Amino acid sequence: MSRVVLPHTAIPKYYQLATILQGKIEAGEWAPRSPIPSERQLETIYNVSRPTIRQSIEYLITQGLLYREHGRGTFVSPEKLQKGLRELTSFSEDLLARGMRPGQVIRSIERTVPPDSVLQRLELPPGSPVTRIDRIRLGDGAPIGLQVSYISLSPSQEITVQDMERAGSLYRILEEKFNLIPTEADETLEVALANREEASLLEINEGSPLLLSERLTFSQDRRPVEFVRILYRGDRYRYYTRLKR
Repeated sequence: MSRVVLPHTAIPKYYQLATILQGKIEAGEWAPRSPIPSERQLETIYNVSRPTIRQSIEYLITQGLLYREHGRGTFVSPEKLQKGLRELTSFSEDLLARGMRPGQVIRSIERTVPPDSVLQRLELPPGSPVTRIDRIRLGDGAPIGLQVSYISLSPSQEITVQDMERAGSLYRILEEKFNLIPTEADETLEVALANREEASLLEINEGSPLLLSERLTFSQDRRPVEFVRILYRGDRYRYYTRLKR
């Protein structure tokens, strides 16, 4: 990999510089959450103009490799959380497996009638009430995702804020309190853009890319028990899978 920006080449200078800076991040020369050199320092080191530097930084921000903090500067993004497509794990389990501290902000827990599309997924008749849990999911104290879960429970099966704060994981509550063991799930993934409210809650810019996950989870008796919609920050989360022929 070149360590200098070449003036006479078909490759744009901003992209050359972005590639060099990306190499430093991936090689661990710049630690996660550490500040990158100032524009003046980069101008001196790589002999490129300020507009070229700013374009390079903007490109790396859109790639999720850098982020800005107002009034403080530009920093290296933490490594993206990675989840296998064939793994049925809770958000808390994902983070613990990666040495991170899971957390949550519970926005609401209520008994409500969800949209018909949700009831159809849960194989419930029209007008059926379910338990709805709305949370902001945290990793090491930082917002990573917005999660709304619809759980098919009887009126006598109650999940409280205290339950959620004690257990931390909804799957743990389902198993320990109701003997509903999540065993498999159908999941879809697509890209979305953050609206104003989502951007504010996730502390990102409006229009930033999000990864939308919709999952229908089945219990040990093959009964749909939860339909969940999660919006992950695109700069903090990715899925992977291994394909065989």
